[in-house]
Amino acid sequence: MQFYRFIIGSALLILTSCQHALVRDSSPSVTRTGEVKDVVIQEDISPATLIAHPGDEIRWVNKRHVDVHVIFFTPVMELLTCQRNFERMREADRNQYMAKVETNDTASACFRRPTELRYVVSTKSSDVNRVQNLSGTITISPGD
Repeated sequence: MQFYRFIIGSALLILTSCQHALVRDSSPSVTRTGEVKDVVIQEDISPATLIAHPGDEIRWVNKRHVDVHVIFFTPVMELLTCQRNFERMREADRNQYMAKVETNDTASACFRRPTELRYVVSTKSSDVNRVQNLSGTITISPGD
């Protein structure tokens, strides 16, 4: 009986976290608590400045032909209500939070309260020996 409770509890936990499509062509446009706001990564990031509300899911969509890293340089762990593909960096600065996003894949995060967050999308540039850093800003504004 305890095993079944564990299974049901695990299923509920999965359902209440960030929604993402198992099939890449059909991504949801709303979450249980808000909207999904896409940041598309191509030669640039669009939009580079995004305004969302607490509970909205911010989803980074990699449309480049190489993997990218989405990196927050300020602590975000206490602000998250959900996340997919992000993890705290294990290197020198443990405040950094990063997601590796493969080609045609996504990473996402939901934030619980108003704040302004700056992040960088780091990727290889057209010159193979260089790295390109694209800056972005997310403003989580108070609910309506």
